[in-house]
Amino acid sequence: MKRAAKIAAAMGLTVAVATLTGPAFAQDSTPATPTTPTTAPAAGTTTDPNQAPADNAAPAAGATGGITLGTGAPKKDAVTPAKKEEEKKAPKPRPFAGSQVFIMNSVSTSTFVQDQQQYSNPTIETSAFILPRYTISKDWQVRGRTTIAYEYTNSDSTQTRNEFRFGDSGLQLFYRGIPAFAGIKPQIAIGVTVPTSPESRARTMVATPALTVQLSKSFEKFIGDGELDLLFFGSYSHPFYTNTTAGIRGDAPYQRQCAGGFGCGDQLTGVANASDILSWSGIIATSWGPISPALWFNMSHQFVYTFKDQSVPLAGTGTATPGRLSDASNVRNATYFSFWVDVEATHWLTAEVGYFMSRNILRADGTYGNPFFDANQDMRVYLGANVNLDNLAKAIEGTGGDGGVIRAKNRTGPALGAY
Repeated sequence: MKRAAKIAAAMGLTVAVATLTGPAFAQDSTPATPTTPTTAPAAGTTTDPNQAPADNAAPAAGATGGITLGTGAPKKDAVTPAKKEEEKKAPKPRPFAGSQVFIMNSVSTSTFVQDQQQYSNPTIETSAFILPRYTISKDWQVRGRTTIAYEYTNSDSTQTRNEFRFGDSGLQLFYRGIPAFAGIKPQIAIGVTVPTSPESRARTMVATPALTVQLSKSFEKFIGDGELDLLFFGSYSHPFYTNTTAGIRGDAPYQRQCAGGFGCGDQLTGVANASDILSWSGIIATSWGPISPALWFNMSHQFVYTFKDQSVPLAGTGTATPGRLSDASNVRNATYFSFWVDVEATHWLTAEVGYFMSRNILRADGTYGNPFFDANQDMRVYLGANVNLDNLAKAIEGTGGDGGVIRAKNRTGPALGAY
């Protein structure tokens, strides 16, 4: 089970923040780091994809030594090399095994297809996903996620030109000790995300606790000698804010007015924040030797705060002036879709080329949009590289490492999802 041993944290960029970020985070396991062998692992493999690679597993059992029979003084049992190997103590997995950094350079397709959209909006960006992990015990692991991005252009997606932008940061405590059933490996996690992104600070977010459930299943001998990994995870989160609508960045030069003449103060818009968020993802990843194509789909449902009708009657007209609320919908649905191909360059470096698009599921006219391709959405192509920090450290130390890292298992995209 080479792939299961290789997996050592799904966007959706989060995502991101999906939901509030990302990515996905997304997402060793993850997009959920999550996949586990569907059958009992062979000797030398781990039962949990989030544990250290196979070189940390106990050696295969060897033949027992034979007893020499003959005349004269009795001889000691002959100890075979296999038995010596068996008697060796299995190396203890390093606690930071599975920690990774994924660097991605993305370009919107409209940057080089000038007539794709009605107006020019070129976008070229570099993003880094930092995914640390720490194994407490066989069943417990802490996973983290934070992102940083820099845009070289001046697109509509940012407010300040050439600004380094941090995504939200989070920690998750994963429990991996639930027994597998029907070849499906379940995991659960609790976590919290803090507002290190300008977007979440503008929403006046204080913290977002979340509960995540992850299921994974692997198949060998898929279309020849390939392997197939299926991963699903769902999460529920409840953000806490100081206000139910977004605030402003800096001090306003004047007091904004709301319906009825009341000042809005530090409120930016009437768009309500999300009170509860449900997010779910599915990943299909395959591999043939060092090549691994994959698909990832994420959907989030944001249940937003509602407001009382603050319309103010106009004297003598019988009509009313609407309040400042500009988005009266109760649920916002968004999708994230990505496909990519990983190429294992070394046991610590995996190169990647791919495509992704995120969008609101409804168009401005209320009709459903295409969640996979849409010329009027921010479609991106990218080149990326995933670095397994633990295997890199082993390479520097000269101890080597076994198996590459498939990003499909390490980044889920949504920051509120599995890392």
